[in-house]
Amino acid sequence: MNSKASPDGKDAFSVPTGDLAASLDLEPSDPPRPSLLFIDDDTYMRRLMTVRLERLGAQVESLPSAHAALAYLETHRPDVIISDAVMPGMDGFELCRQIKENPLLQSIPFVILTALTRDLRQRSIQAGADDFLSKLEIEVVFRLRARLALDLGVRLAAQGSDEAPAEAPRLLVVSAAKLIQTQLETHLLKDGILVQGATSLKEALAALQAAPPDAMALDLAFEPRHLGEWIDQVRALPGCSALNILALASKEEEPGLAALEYHLQDRLLKPLDGQESRHRVKYLMRVART
Repeated sequence: MNSKASPDGKDAFSVPTGDLAASLDLEPSDPPRPSLLFIDDDTYMRRLMTVRLERLGAQVESLPSAHAALAYLETHRPDVIISDAVMPGMDGFELCRQIKENPLLQSIPFVILTALTRDLRQRSIQAGADDFLSKLEIEVVFRLRARLALDLGVRLAAQGSDEAPAEAPRLLVVSAAKLIQTQLETHLLKDGILVQGATSLKEALAALQAAPPDAMALDLAFEPRHLGEWIDQVRALPGCSALNILALASKEEEPGLAALEYHLQDRLLKPLDGQESRHRVKYLMRVART
């Protein structure tokens, strides 16, 4: 996914260039504004989230209830739906279930707005949500994940549905800590994702030149001041210009995300949690292969 800053300094979302732009009959420099439906019963939160999401280039329609959203969806088809989890009457989980049971709507990426708790994240996935966002997440990670949802929504709107992968997806893990590679191999084994490791940036470049993967997990334990330049080198390699990159960051390393925001697509927090690792990598692979 390609993102850029608008002339006034605000965040902007742009769809990937090349085949996707061609399928929409657009010039790569003239992307559409993704449409997004946001649902929350809290008036202040609707206003706040509308501003945050519009800064990413989305065209936002905000509604106060799940029932209002279902009525809206009878005549509109947004690229992405984001709903608060806890609302009076019908909550976000039930809204998600009903939408995912509707053949006309089920392909729309549905993101549930939650707190940073394992229980709510698990309930989101059980309800059929494609992803979850936290109101308490640091701003740079919130923007990365909102852009990722918009990217997926635009891709799915262009082609209609996900396509089954022809071969097993591959993840390149770039970390000096071999334990991280081992953990991800274990976490992703049952999902059929092949994990390749590189313990240095030089080794990773060689692996990328030999066979570009579907996505790359990059440990921010490497010197962050040089990672932006290194990623620019990666983007210049054949087959790597649109490579999706997942940052692996500890709480102490998270401040380095800001300088790399427009080089990255998502962040996975260290120490790695198996459930979270599986979800974040599988979601990133889905975007890469859509």
